[in-house]
Formats: sequence, structure tokens, C-alpha cells
Amino acid sequence: MSRVAKVAGIATGVVAGAVGAAYGLERAVIARGRRRREPGGPTEFTVHYDESWTLPSHDGGTIKVVSRGAGPTIVLMHGITLSLRSWVLQLDALPELGFRVVAFDHRGHGDSVAGTTGHSLENLAADVATVLEQLDLRDVLLVGHSMGGIAVEAFALEHPDVAHERVRGLVLLSTLARAPFMGTFGARKLIGALSRQAPAVGVFMQPPNLGFLLARLGYGRDPLPSHVELNRQMILDCDPETVQLALGALLELDLVDDIAAIDLPTLVITGSADLIAPPFESRRIAQRIPGARLETFRGGGHMLMLERADELNTLLAEFALEVGVTPSPARVAEDGR
Repeated sequence: MSRVAKVAGIATGVVAGAVGAAYGLERAVIARGRRRREPGGPTEFTVHYDESWTLPSHDGGTIKVVSRGAGPTIVLMHGITLSLRSWVLQLDALPELGFRVVAFDHRGHGDSVAGTTGHSLENLAADVATVLEQLDLRDVLLVGHSMGGIAVEAFALEHPDVAHERVRGLVLLSTLARAPFMGTFGARKLIGALSRQAPAVGVFMQPPNLGFLLARLGYGRDPLPSHVELNRQMILDCDPETVQLALGALLELDLVDDIAAIDLPTLVITGSADLIAPPFESRRIAQRIPGARLETFRGGGHMLMLERADELNTLLAEFALEVGVTPSPARVAEDGR
């Protein structure tokens, strides 16, 4: 066994022990938090949509896409281990504001299937292009959360012609452009070994109280228990192989220099209490992309689409109109008859 693998094994045991100890200390508090009554009663997060498609990816996989509403189009992309259910509140609210909302599951997540070439930044970018081209979406606002934000960055860099033809603006939500410890070779090797040796995340997410504690890390101040539980369920539903391979594909992420070439209007959004993609990551992105604007949600965590849905929806709608996200000429002509 290599030295890195041995260290990874020890680190995995230490992490598991620490999580177990924290769980034991906080069990009663967590249980009370899970049972806390919410205004209006329990929420059932059912995704409502008007249309759905299963699109073929470039490498033999499939991409599950849903759409709701009519009007200017906003395309939503979720983060790693999650699914398009992340956007359940946007799929309800944004159509009421006059937008068509399109959301899809990334490869290997939700109801999408990874193709033969697996997980990579290039494939994340190609899948975005596939959705835009196969559904002939134009004049859209692209919104990417966490890994979805990385997909937006990679798409804008890998497919600039498609981006300029079909996209009016970009929103990078709670994301980053460089993997943690990217500049340290030894740390990268250790993190890689940890990702291969650590037990499936579902092992920790399965117990309701412990899973709640871990899912709670994605939120800022005082999240609703139903939001945290939705996160736990999405992570539980994610295939363990996808967790490992998708995470591995992001370990070499370093687009910090490259994103200076992005020339589409860009809004960068972060929560000041985000532990997963800390605010300094968003500040760096906003500084690197010419003309990008940064918005910070005070006290917000990583899952802003759930914990701060009303504020986020308003911000997305305003930015969409600001960058000229309007119906295509064909839609205008059709509506005018």
C-alpha cells in the first residue's frame, strides 16, 4: 500500500470517528431540529413541469430534461450528488414571473445516464451544448449551481460559438473555478485517495439524524428542516459510482486563468455562510471574468435556491431582463398571429 493510500485510510477513519462523535454529542439537538414545525406545515417537494425529454448525449448516455412555463428561457443546472429537484421552487415560481424554466439532470445524476466517456469537464460542457442545441433554445439565461456553475464555465470556454449564438447571460451560483488545494500536489493526491477509499456518502446519509447533520452543512442560518431533508434525499438517491467519478473529475479543476476569456454578461452569487464553495471563490471568479457582478446573500449557505428562494428568484428575473432574455423571433411571430 502506498504512503498516500495509508494516510488516506487513516484520515478516513479519523473523519468517520469525528463525525460519529459529533453525531453522538448533537443527536438530541439534531432530532429536535428535524421535528421543528414549519410555517404552513410540511412541504412536499414535487417537481411540476409541462414537458419532459430524454435526450441522447454525444457518447451514448441520456439527459433528462423538464420544462415549465412560457416566455424567455432560463436554464437551470444543479450541483454534484443532487438532481433537478434542487430547482423545485424555481420551477414553481419563475413561470409565474413570465419565464420558461428548463432544468436537467447532469450525467449519472437523477434520471440521466452517463455515456461511455464518463465524467469530465469536457462532458459537462458538451451536455450543456446538447440541451441547448437539441431543444433549439435561444436567447437564454444559463444558471449553474456548484458543479452546475462549473459546467457553465466549461461550456462558455469549450463551446464559445454555441454560447454566443444561444446565450444572453450567465449566472454562477455558489460555485468555484479551482479545486481546493489545486496548487498542492501532495494534498491533491491525498484528496484523490480519500475519494477512492471513503465509504459511499450514502452510508453516512442513511441514518436520518446523522444524515440531517451532514446535509445541514449545505445551509446557512436556520434552514427549514424540509429543505435539509430534501438535500439528504437527493444525496441518498445519487449512485455511489457517480459520487466517486464525478468528484474525481473535479479534483483537477483549474479554470481561474481561462475564465478571463468569458465575454458574456455574468452574475456571480454567493452566500456569506457557504462552507462548500466559500465566498472568496465567488469573489475570485467575479474578479477574473470581465464585467462580472457579484451579489452576496448575507447569512446564506450553499443551497440558496432553497433557503433564499424568493430573493434568488427576484434576482434571476431582474438579471434575465437586464441582459435581454426575450422570446425568439419565431415565438414572437407565433404569438402575434
